[in-house]
This record gives sequence, C-alpha cells and structure tokens, in this order.
Amino acid sequence: MFRHRSLFLILVLAACAPAHAANPLSFVSETFGEWKDRLFGKPKQPVPEIDAPAVGPILLAPGTRVRFGIDAKAPENEFSKGRSRYRVIELPEELEHAAVRVQVIARKNPQGHGNVVFKPLLYVIEGDDFRVPVDVKPLHLDIRPFRRSRLLGCVTLDKVRRIAVATTPDAIGKSYESEVRDAVKAATPGGFYYTTDAVKTKLPFAPTGELIFEVTREAKAGEGC
Repeated sequence: MFRHRSLFLILVLAACAPAHAANPLSFVSETFGEWKDRLFGKPKQPVPEIDAPAVGPILLAPGTRVRFGIDAKAPENEFSKGRSRYRVIELPEELEHAAVRVQVIARKNPQGHGNVVFKPLLYVIEGDDFRVPVDVKPLHLDIRPFRRSRLLGCVTLDKVRRIAVATTPDAIGKSYESEVRDAVKAATPGGFYYTTDAVKTKLPFAPTGELIFEVTREAKAGEGC
C-alpha cells in the first residue's frame, strides 16, 4: 500500500513539473507592479510625508516619508567613492535591521533637454567614520500618466541610525537606462483608455537631485524589500 501511494505522488509531481517550469517566476517572485504597490503604494494606513528643511540634518521617524533635495546649498565631502554633495538622515534610535525605500524624482535637465536623476549612495555613519557605501540598486523606472517619472529602489541596512545620502562623480556624464518597456493600454478610473508605445528611457545622472526616503524597522536582516 505504501509503495502504491509513493508511486502516485511521484506521478502527480511529474505531471505538475512542466507547469512550474513554464513560468517559474510566478512561484518564486512577483511582478514589478506588485512590488511597487507593496512598497510604494497606498497602504491601508496612509504614510505621512513631510518636506525636509533645505539645510541641516533630516530627522526621519520609521513609518514616515521625507522629501528632500540635494542641491548647491548641501555640504560637500570627500567620500570613498569621490567628492559629493550630501544630506544626512537621522533616525530617533539605532535600528538593528532596517529597510530603506528610495524614490528618485526625475526633474528637468538644467543643462539641456529632457530630465535628469540622482544616483544615490548610502553611507552609514559610525562615529566620525563612514561605512562602505551601499548602492541603491536595482532602480526601477516608474512612468505614470500626468505625473513626474521616478526611480524606485530598496536596500536593507543593519545597525543604522545616521545615513549620509550622496552620489559618486563617476556617475556624472553617464545615464540611467531602463529596459525596454512594452506598449501599455489601460483603463483609467473614469472609464477612458490611455495607450503608450514601447519605450526605452535614458536619464542622465546629475550631481544634485530630489528624493523621497522611508525607513522601516525589520525583524531580521535582509527583510523589508
């Protein structure tokens, strides 16, 4: 009897294997839209968003979002990846494990046509020293009708209270390049339809920019993204 049951289970698993192999991502991952809604969408409890002061450290409590700029008023420092303007994010207390959700807002290119974006590097501050920088990658392009385009990313950090948000001069002169996005046809809440053509976007990196940060406390290392 046991042998018959074992043989039956083997046959069932063998029959199911082609379905799993045909689309393995549906079992082990999620789509970009699902990831974006989970991390950056509108939760049941709205996430408060504040505008940071133009200068000085930026106080950020877990569970809130802060919008801030890195511009000509921001201080400069010689980091391990090169000299950069930067802003400091300060949390109320040290978090053993944290997830940092980053939105990079595209803005008009002051030197020419099109838009530019900021390539963020995160330096966790320990006393007077900086840890090895964490590159916010991958960055996913989010293009929405009638709204400013943005890049979305998420990284995890451990034992963090203060973060210097900077970039690298190596990025200046290079560009963010998105993968080819398929043509889209979708309904709006009003019942109308909008369509887009397939597109590949190229956004030059700039030494300054506009960002939105959210930090969440996590129970384990590597969680939250």
